[in-house]
Amino acid sequence: YLAKSCIGVSEGVTRDFRLLFGEKSQIKTIYNPIDVDTILQTANEFIPEYQDYIVHVGKFKQQKRHDILIKAYAKANVPQKLVLVGTGELMETSKQLVKELNIEDKVIFAGFQKNPYPFIKNAKLMVVSSDFEGFSIAILEALALNTPIISTDCPSGPNEVLPSNHLVPVQDIDALANKIEETLDDTTSYTIGLDQKFLPVQIAKQYLSLIN
Repeated sequence: YLAKSCIGVSEGVTRDFRLLFGEKSQIKTIYNPIDVDTILQTANEFIPEYQDYIVHVGKFKQQKRHDILIKAYAKANVPQKLVLVGTGELMETSKQLVKELNIEDKVIFAGFQKNPYPFIKNAKLMVVSSDFEGFSIAILEALALNTPIISTDCPSGPNEVLPSNHLVPVQDIDALANKIEETLDDTTSYTIGLDQKFLPVQIAKQYLSLIN
């Protein structure tokens, strides 16, 4: 790695790289872009059968912390249903937790979706509950679709994209439950749109500058 110039997909990744390989590392941050036009187009392909819901999109694996999300959702006791889009090794464990919390009638396991964008677009709120991320593209997708979003303040990415009032401490069930309630009470305040710096043309300019 030290023999080449490198790219970190978030400032957090870049910091970790320098911790591992030293401050003389040739690395700079260039965020991953998202194709907003394609996202907006595919988000209109269908309308989910669910109405008035909270959504989470991601594989059922340890870092995504579906357990934290499910417990926080149960504690929040909001009328909206929770739609979990994805599949993975911890899906059955999550289903068991839902059963134990007696919220089977409120949690929908939507499974793998080739096109998750309609689920994000039509949600009242999207929640990211991860312990860590490289850089959460899902957050950018929600912003592009003007969907209110909250996240854990995990390393790395969310706090580089979202204002501090959209973030809660990692693994803090009470804080996440309170933030879910607060956001659903005032979704307009948590709808902030996508910063233009994440558009492909802006990212392309940064890569071209490396060549120059």
